[in-house]
Amino acid sequence: MEKLKIISRKSHLAQIQAEIVGNKIIEKFPYIKIEYIYKETQGDIDLNTPLSEMPEIGVFTNDIRNELLNLNADLAVHSWKDLPVEMEAGTEISATLDRADLRDILLFKKSSIAKKEISILTSSPRRKENLSRFLPKALPSQPDKLEFKEVRGNIITRIKKLMGSDSDGLVMAKAALDRIIKNPSQKFLNEVEEIISLFEGLSWMILPISENPAAPAQGALAIETRSNDNKISNILDKINNKEVFNLVEKEREILKSYGGGCHQKIGVSYLNLKMGKWLSLKGETQQGENLKENRFIPEDRYIDRSLKNIESYYPEKKEDFSFFNRKDIDESSKTLKEISNSGIYVTRGNALKDVTVIDESNIIWTSGIKTWLTLSKKGLWINGSSDSLGELESPPENLFEDLKWYKLTHDLALQDDKKIIPTYKLIRKELPEDLRDFSHFFWMSSSSFDYAIEKYPEIKEKSHACGLGRTFEEINKTIPGKVYPYLNYEDWLEKVK
Repeated sequence: MEKLKIISRKSHLAQIQAEIVGNKIIEKFPYIKIEYIYKETQGDIDLNTPLSEMPEIGVFTNDIRNELLNLNADLAVHSWKDLPVEMEAGTEISATLDRADLRDILLFKKSSIAKKEISILTSSPRRKENLSRFLPKALPSQPDKLEFKEVRGNIITRIKKLMGSDSDGLVMAKAALDRIIKNPSQKFLNEVEEIISLFEGLSWMILPISENPAAPAQGALAIETRSNDNKISNILDKINNKEVFNLVEKEREILKSYGGGCHQKIGVSYLNLKMGKWLSLKGETQQGENLKENRFIPEDRYIDRSLKNIESYYPEKKEDFSFFNRKDIDESSKTLKEISNSGIYVTRGNALKDVTVIDESNIIWTSGIKTWLTLSKKGLWINGSSDSLGELESPPENLFEDLKWYKLTHDLALQDDKKIIPTYKLIRKELPEDLRDFSHFFWMSSSSFDYAIEKYPEIKEKSHACGLGRTFEEINKTIPGKVYPYLNYEDWLEKVK
């Protein structure tokens, strides 16, 4: 086969996605010539009807699918989340590529940050359901009224609608914005420049998966072919990311089990992490049942087989775990005041007592949601979070450029790729005398682990656990293969009990 016809929707984003697939095919098969075909769908033509009132099945995909069945194209490229969970006979999804960022992004007018009554543009029932619970706590104004308004159109149309309306914010898939900004073509250069210029009046917030899991398959591309077209399938097999494909299929199966469809108020995301997989499920079923599940499924080598007949474990309560007193380092405020146009990573809520020392030009990222909510309650705009997955799994990411990053933490923290600004000192307390008698431990930090084994080296031989990320990496250096990762303390406690 020397020529391949790829069809997609006509929008800027759809054309970029089609070209991403085409370029991947050419990488593997440089002799193949690619022809692109673009077509408007029912969903593109009707921009007035709210999505929740449009037909459930294939509003953005059926017209494209028909071109495949009529032999006018060889394969179609879709945003996979647009496809119905039940595929009709005649075509199938044969492949996908590496997945882009799953998360949603909130674009918010800087002039609205202090408002107590907020309106957000989105047509997604899922976003309305989950963000109605999260945003009142996550926004620095702590709004007491939050409403959602319908919005339709492509990326730049929606941003323009936000800027030209009395609404305050707009939610969209971050993958869409990333692909447009990071894949500028001469054909759409003016549009990209216009989007970037509009950002001058906007703040942005990357919404965490634990609080706002994405639509199934969000960020993934679906490559659709005619069923049993072996020639095309053999080509696509060479570019298919089978791991992403399988995780997306699992997400779609979960949604299908609750009735399926884009009208559902349910988000479900599988993340493929270094040490296993993480499932986040949240929303409300059509029967009014509230769903909330965050579950880490470790790889076999990270499963602790000793979690049977446990004699004793530490700590029994999270608040019992306290090996240090903390003393603020006053000089850190002066250092923080001088930082601008940089990234600031905050490891815990009390690592930043005075939020007024942070310049508004900085990007603020937190280690987890608890830290986020502590700081937002103090009036600080938070751009995103590692969602308790650890810095190594979820690095802070700026949309437009690389930043210099600073990390606010304690005075004993080890240097890494971020410049450490110690904002408090750790002062050792007396350890519990019976610490050596426990068989299973969960560590909140590597500094606590180091202190404990310094005094009681014999506990190295016991069972150890901690959260994902840097704490695991540091403890594993001391006792390689003898520490086990969990999503958090509560996850571990459920298993040991």
